[in-house]
Amino acid sequence: MSRKLSLSVFSLFCAVLTALFGMFVGCAKPVQKDIQIFFDNDVHCACKLYPAIATLRDSALKETPHVTVVSAGDFVQGGAVGTLSRGEYVTEIMNQVPYNIVTLGNHEFDYGMTQLKHLVSGLSAQVLACNFSATNGRLFFPAYTVLTYGELKVAFIGALTPTTFTSSTPTNFTDSTGRVIYDFHATDSRELIQNAADEARQKGADYVVVVGHLGDDSAIASSVDILKETRGIDVFFDGHAHHVLNMRLPNADGDSVLLVSTGSQGEKIGQLTLGKNGKMVFRFHETDSIPASPRVMATIETIQKRMEEETSRPVGYNEQTLPDYDENGVRLVRNTETALAQFATDAMREILATDVAVLHGGTLRSKLPQGDLTMGNLIEVFPFNNRAARVEMTGQQLLDAMEVGVVDYPKESGDFMIGSGLRYTINPDIPSSVELDEQELFVRVGERRRIVSMETYDSSSKTWKTIDPEKTYTVGGLDYTLVKYGVSGAFRYAKPIACPDLKDTEILARYISRLGDTIPSAMYPQKVVNNRFRVLK
Repeated sequence: MSRKLSLSVFSLFCAVLTALFGMFVGCAKPVQKDIQIFFDNDVHCACKLYPAIATLRDSALKETPHVTVVSAGDFVQGGAVGTLSRGEYVTEIMNQVPYNIVTLGNHEFDYGMTQLKHLVSGLSAQVLACNFSATNGRLFFPAYTVLTYGELKVAFIGALTPTTFTSSTPTNFTDSTGRVIYDFHATDSRELIQNAADEARQKGADYVVVVGHLGDDSAIASSVDILKETRGIDVFFDGHAHHVLNMRLPNADGDSVLLVSTGSQGEKIGQLTLGKNGKMVFRFHETDSIPASPRVMATIETIQKRMEEETSRPVGYNEQTLPDYDENGVRLVRNTETALAQFATDAMREILATDVAVLHGGTLRSKLPQGDLTMGNLIEVFPFNNRAARVEMTGQQLLDAMEVGVVDYPKESGDFMIGSGLRYTINPDIPSSVELDEQELFVRVGERRRIVSMETYDSSSKTWKTIDPEKTYTVGGLDYTLVKYGVSGAFRYAKPIACPDLKDTEILARYISRLGDTIPSAMYPQKVVNNRFRVLK
């Protein structure tokens, strides 16, 4: 071979190498950076979380472009900032973070469907819900979305608790005739979540994350049950139960799935890191240890000024704290009689002028502190914007309704009820015979009853008398409980009667005024002595 030819071959070889090198360099995929997903659940208007989660998000963006912020629901209700604006102030703050993906908690529905649609339309985050539809099966929100982070695709699936129908306001989900027109898929939520996961995998998702408001201890479609019966899910962000979780569970194939939850009230923030090496790491941040984002704090301070005029209105004085939790952090109001419940029910019976009044423990959301009280304190106790209601019912109907409240005793239950002008005794060893329909609404009580005695107070003779099953009683309380099928529809058979148009907080304020602007400790001692709920030992 001639020298000239050899040089030509060598030149060609070098040219090919150069071209190939350029091809590989030009087509090389960018180095995958970590994916950071920040997560919360059940914040319930604890707005201290939002400046903290924004700080974490902003800091992460300095290291990687792959940052997402998600919420597993129950964010617009639970405090004055939600109550006074029917959730709008909260979504305004969330948009400043901003959030990317949310699913809905049962309390997102508390202000009614019209307001929910308004809140969602103003929320910058995408709302996902695979098991919330019209009764014809049409979904109101996308079941899932697939986000691309460099080389990787991550699917997010939204899932609501099927108990939303009864744990929010049941009449929000019916038409004017009482016909149910919304479906939370109590019997097929698992299939809907599995279908969404399968579709996302078919679209190339490398990871599948469920953002659920189900609860790990729910009787219907709990997150634990869903994970054990499904495939193809890598992570489950859960809410609803208010538990702090960081655990792994086997799925239907025996593969390990991460189940996490941040508790409630914005105390913790979850961070999931999906590493470029395929490693998955989850950790908690204590919200109070994180510097506040000036951007979000500016929005909160503006909103606080708007709220101040109403919340700062003085309503009286409280001689001692009326607690909702004991000194060990154990919640009292959902299975124990408290001075707080006594005070609230007395206020309803007095202001609404009824024979008895009832209140379920799930309504009470905060203690009533010692000292000068403002309307803001009352809103913290009653954050749901409920209104006064009065009904008529027979003694037998009242016996039946109160039986619904002790179905789960001694376990905590939002349906647990305390009365004013009414006291009762139960035998917890008797199994509950309460029957519910397919919507988990009260139907009837069977032969055996946990309530073994009930008395009502006769104001004229100032004595307690055994309840008369045939007598008609007037009952005061809140519209959610008495006319909107709350408390599992326990009062669905009662007859609504005329009632003053009062907010729940105004009932409390008027009662404090009648007490001489002071709640006396002698009348409402922290240690309950005037027992209205008794348990046979």
